[in-house]
Amino acid sequence: MIPTAIPKGVRVFPPSEAALLRWVERKLLSVFQRWGFREVLTPTFEYLEVFAHGAGDGVQGKTFKFVDRQTGLLLALRSDLTPQVARMVAANMHHHPLPLRLAYSAPIFRHEKPRPGLQREFFQAGVELIGSDRPEADAEMISMAVQGCQEAGLRHFQIDVGQVEYLRGMLNALNPSPDLRRKILSALRRKDALELELTLRPLPVEARLKEGILNLTTLYGGEAVLEQAKTWAVTEESRLALENLNQVYDVLTTYGLAEHIIIDLGETYAFDYHTGVVFQVFTESLGYPIGGGGRYDNLIGQFGYPCPATGFAFELEKVLAALEAEGTLPADQGPNFLIIDFNPDKRQALHIAQALRNKGYAVARDIIRRDLDGSLHYARVSAIPRAIILGLEGMPRDALTLRDLSAGTETTFSIAEFCQHVKDGTLTWPT
Repeated sequence: MIPTAIPKGVRVFPPSEAALLRWVERKLLSVFQRWGFREVLTPTFEYLEVFAHGAGDGVQGKTFKFVDRQTGLLLALRSDLTPQVARMVAANMHHHPLPLRLAYSAPIFRHEKPRPGLQREFFQAGVELIGSDRPEADAEMISMAVQGCQEAGLRHFQIDVGQVEYLRGMLNALNPSPDLRRKILSALRRKDALELELTLRPLPVEARLKEGILNLTTLYGGEAVLEQAKTWAVTEESRLALENLNQVYDVLTTYGLAEHIIIDLGETYAFDYHTGVVFQVFTESLGYPIGGGGRYDNLIGQFGYPCPATGFAFELEKVLAALEAEGTLPADQGPNFLIIDFNPDKRQALHIAQALRNKGYAVARDIIRRDLDGSLHYARVSAIPRAIILGLEGMPRDALTLRDLSAGTETTFSIAEFCQHVKDGTLTWPT
């Protein structure tokens, strides 16, 4: 017997959930398009080696791998889109004038231990801005993240913005062992000031350098953090990173987005992969980010085309979870009309359906024989807001009833009158 269950860690999307996923995808892609980004498509599987240049944090170790029967080479399901876009640029677009503005929306696959709420397939929508190392490029990413949240209808969100070179400058001066470096980054990631202090205490280095790293757990907040951070920028790398972050913040202020920005100089998001400004998108209702990204100037060069770049992505299901938690998830919306026809001759119903579809309306016909209550129940369950009823007993042959199922109202038209309304575009309901 064919199993009816689906594999753990993946899910199916019935019509109502699929509609929401596509809805939020369209919202985000529309923001990207308004900023001048053009969509690209990447393969679902390709050479495993491409993902060896992925976004760090163990992504390569979570990649689904298999052997190509024709070549014997290792292939992988797409675990990250950025390396694929980087490879595309290096191989196919290196003659194109810079910058490149590229967008995408696609599922990715990562091998996670199956447990409740943890997926192995994720839907992402994001962008890559390739060819500019200017602060304006980083600010453009953050600005689009803000507008993406607004376009989706999120009300309570913030963008946590850091600059990994600020911390990297301190770590380079500290020169810890690999194990000690991991402990420092882990403590910073958890904002554990006590563990960080105990880790740094025995090190024979300048006290001001230790204090600078310790203070990273407190350099979190608004614009004032940028001024406070100057005190602890004890290396040239850290000073330049802070200057860069100030420039990015100035652009965001010009856009009028400062209210959504939180500065976090202890941010270690994908630390070994990113090379400058990084950010994550948080909402008030969830305890985890719904998206993020940052600068990755070293990636494309690994494909033979050295080029600065920055980008970010939203996880669509997390955006929907945030909307649901806020109570702002849009209601399910099926086709605009259901045509219920009790006449034996269906030509009028077909004519009405075609007239509506030609004007952009979504129209379904009830093609199963049942009574009116059964058909109206079908419409409600299918989230169809309006029913067009023909051939009811006592109705004129040339008439129809238009019933609004949400308002509970109905209007009778001659079929010719209704079709003229459709043709003239004088129906008051949106397509």
